[in-house]
Amino acid sequence: MARQNTISSYLPVTFPNGNRVRRFGKHCPHCHAMVGCEHMSGLASLQQDKLFLAAQGSCPACHHRFSVACVITDDKRVHRVMLPLWVYRLWLQMATRNTPQLPSRENWSVEQEEADPAPVGFIVNDVASVTCSDEILGRFHEQTISAWVEYEGRRFLFERAAPPGQFALTEQELLLAGTLIYRQQEIATTA
Repeated sequence: MARQNTISSYLPVTFPNGNRVRRFGKHCPHCHAMVGCEHMSGLASLQQDKLFLAAQGSCPACHHRFSVACVITDDKRVHRVMLPLWVYRLWLQMATRNTPQLPSRENWSVEQEEADPAPVGFIVNDVASVTCSDEILGRFHEQTISAWVEYEGRRFLFERAAPPGQFALTEQELLLAGTLIYRQQEIATTA
């Protein structure tokens, strides 16, 4: 039978397509505080392009205990499992009994890897420090999405939105207000 560990001990996980899950969290159903994976204990198993999680969470704010039963796909989408936790946990143990499990960092005998490097690119938390276009594309997490922004004399075009902490930046990208990602506009050159 698989041993249960803190879910944070299984992370980070890299999918075959190269995407990584470094953190995981869920809102407490009682007080709605964010509960990180360090406050969840259970099982995690990477099967091809899916990460299966069956755990029990404990909110550090209100001490409410709740179930976490989900599947994270290689595009970093979280899908809720509609089974009782005990059924899902039993299925997960049976489905993975003959396959290698994710190693828990608690069981590693070698030195732990260094902390993940800081995101590459520009990180701007103060929206007032950029010039925003008048063209509005929509809203995400209470933030207005401008078609482009200018920062330090460079123009960045809107690329994508990402939940806080669930992003990776390249050198040409700018993270605005923790959720909006803009890519530096390429300047056309003539020969």
